[in-house]
Amino acid sequence: MLLGSLVLAACHGSADVDSSALGESSGVEIRRTAHGVPHIRANDFYGLGLGYGYAVAEDNICRLADFYVTVRGERSRFFGPDESFLFPGNLMETKNLDSDFFFKLYQAQGTVEALMNAPPPNGPDAEARALLAGHIAGYNRYLSETGVDQLPDPTCRGAEWVQPISEIDVYRMAHALGMFAGAAASAGGIGAAVPTLGEPPLGLLGLDIGSDAEELGRWLRSPEGLRALGEWQPPQMASNAIAVGREASASGSGLLLGNPHQGWKDAALFYQVDLEVPGRYKVSGASFLGLPFVVIGSTASMAWSHTTSSAFRFVPYQLTLVDATTYLVDGQPEAMKAWPLTVDALQENGSVVTVNRTLHTTRYGPMVTNIAGLNLFVWAPPLGFALKDVNAEHFRFLNHFIEIGRVGNVRDLKRLLDDTHGIPWANTVAADADGETLYADITVIANLPDQRAIQCSSVSGAALFPLLGLPVLDGTRSDCDLDAMPGTDLQAGVMPPEEMPFQFRNDYVMNSNDSYWLSNLNAPLEGFPRILGEENTERRLRTRMGLTLIEDRLAGRDGLPGDRFDHENLKQIMFNSRHFLGEMWRDGLAAYCSSLPFALGSSGPTDVSEACPVLANWDATNNLDSPGALLFRRISEQLLGQTVPNGTTTQMRLPGTSAFLRPFRRDDPLGTPGGLNVLRPEVQLALADVVDEFAELGMPLDVPLREVQYVERNGERIPLHGGPDRSGLFSIINVDRDPETGHYVNPRHGNTFTQVVSFGASGCPRISTNMTYGQSQNPQSPWFVDQTRMYRDKQWFDVPFCRSDIERQTRSLTVLR
Repeated sequence: MLLGSLVLAACHGSADVDSSALGESSGVEIRRTAHGVPHIRANDFYGLGLGYGYAVAEDNICRLADFYVTVRGERSRFFGPDESFLFPGNLMETKNLDSDFFFKLYQAQGTVEALMNAPPPNGPDAEARALLAGHIAGYNRYLSETGVDQLPDPTCRGAEWVQPISEIDVYRMAHALGMFAGAAASAGGIGAAVPTLGEPPLGLLGLDIGSDAEELGRWLRSPEGLRALGEWQPPQMASNAIAVGREASASGSGLLLGNPHQGWKDAALFYQVDLEVPGRYKVSGASFLGLPFVVIGSTASMAWSHTTSSAFRFVPYQLTLVDATTYLVDGQPEAMKAWPLTVDALQENGSVVTVNRTLHTTRYGPMVTNIAGLNLFVWAPPLGFALKDVNAEHFRFLNHFIEIGRVGNVRDLKRLLDDTHGIPWANTVAADADGETLYADITVIANLPDQRAIQCSSVSGAALFPLLGLPVLDGTRSDCDLDAMPGTDLQAGVMPPEEMPFQFRNDYVMNSNDSYWLSNLNAPLEGFPRILGEENTERRLRTRMGLTLIEDRLAGRDGLPGDRFDHENLKQIMFNSRHFLGEMWRDGLAAYCSSLPFALGSSGPTDVSEACPVLANWDATNNLDSPGALLFRRISEQLLGQTVPNGTTTQMRLPGTSAFLRPFRRDDPLGTPGGLNVLRPEVQLALADVVDEFAELGMPLDVPLREVQYVERNGERIPLHGGPDRSGLFSIINVDRDPETGHYVNPRHGNTFTQVVSFGASGCPRISTNMTYGQSQNPQSPWFVDQTRMYRDKQWFDVPFCRSDIERQTRSLTVLR
């Protein structure tokens, strides 16, 4: 029986605590080192979960309780039905009421209950069950001891929605994690899916239903169709990772740079932790908040990170409807399954009413009217769409993320990826102490080789598949049902690991969310199905920047000593804020500016002469004190694409508006597309309009980034280096611009848990990290703003891994008996 928690020492100062004063205990230990990182040591996995649950609740009880309200389908009950929130993980803006119905649908179907009770490997194994059971006990233990009315975080102190959690709550949260890039990215489009009767809305039904693929393809490639696609904002899931092997390492051992990008605003999702069962288990890194396992981190001899894969994690099915709720399969009508659902919704007067909505499912999955923000899908007879998410059908990733804490090298990691086959949506990039690296996109995805995707394509899929790589299958054919297609021994219709891209290298591998094709510049991966990503096509600017950083280091031309990677220069490279587009365009833009007597803008001629030397003297970085960084950003944003209402820029350029001088060439993927085509009228227009914009705001053209890009924490403005990834920044901060002030305030998304890991003779890996938004989301916590200030100053801290170092650096110790 647990007899209570014993806090033996606690201090948040910089001095280490003498470990001899702390004593020893057979209970669960939570030792906190610098910046609040908990090192949890227990005799079994239940104890690890207990310590994790207690520690994470201490630091983030309000954020966690909010997550649990979400997966219970109770946001409308406590926060109102019409408010919107950023869905954790994918940052899709979702209305509370629609999210609630989305989760209520899975509850009505009993999906999570069936999975949590399924035998492994598709269900959780014994260690996973014990770990999650311990987490529940630890969370509830902290809440019971502290009391809702005495919670340290004023955000939810005394709030009715902070409640004890149960087993089903945690498994529902885990299930949502598995669907972040799949069905959960369409939570609003599923939770709000009801048929439209009468005149259909614009969308794919903008064409006659009898249209063939060629006609639909012409429409999608027309200015109207491309505008619809160009305005699509896909889920903001991104990351960088570089693994360095013995041939590129100064020491001969492997190194890893992990740089995942997650939400800053309301959705801080990573939580740093160290987990140990003596003699059996040891891993350090970042967990997803509220799930007690490390998803990105290091063992004693292997480190790994993840980046969101470019592959689509969902498969839409186009249905031919007999009526609103009946569809044809093999020429026979098949009725949808109706799910009458209710949600409690808070009203402005404080009362709570019941809202009713009936959602429908098909053999392929739920009906959907918006897929990952893409408003081309409708439910209006005779046309409708259903969504299949193969990651909604397993809990194998729970077992994977626990077992990875025992992996010692990248060869064993590859075997784990193959055998468990549970990673839902992320590339794996890893390095080991022997100096070998691994890249793998071995994930759970529909088994759709190109021929099968084409043969089973619907009319809409025939256009969308070549354009976006999104297969839209023909729901009128039972042989196109994924459940009826070949798959793995673990799951029908899922692509086998042996057919997916991976490579071992002794120099390097990397990924920045483009496809697998150029994980190593000199060893392209080719010949894989289109659903996994594109080959021999233009890479995003961030990928090109990452590859350039690697190539410049190995050629010794990046201004740092030597021509190999080591721990320190990898940290410097991560935060150097080089601007790929700036390096490519700055000189040409400055020269063109100087050649103009004036520039013709939207408001007429503009004197741009003062902008020319600012551009010429800019150092092509997004460092805090780099005059010209903001001026160039605003100009490049005009040239890269449309600006949409939320202030972000699109991922697609409409044909004919490219400002690049040289088109893409597959034999020069780093250099092309390249150059600035100053003959394009858009260049002069952008130059003039941005100069006018600065004048209207009263902002100097050489204003440093320090003054205009920042996060607000407890009334403090903390400047942030880095910038938008689509301009070619490797170190990214994606933040909306306030048009009234011209400032970029409070990032939505960007650098979060950044780690550099190296291995030496001691057997204790060196792990340098920075959690940009802090370990705690409690504004009263000492760990709320400390690492954000460190990020401002490009500082890292080393997290102890081995027992003696942890004990020596312990700042506080809590023992749960």
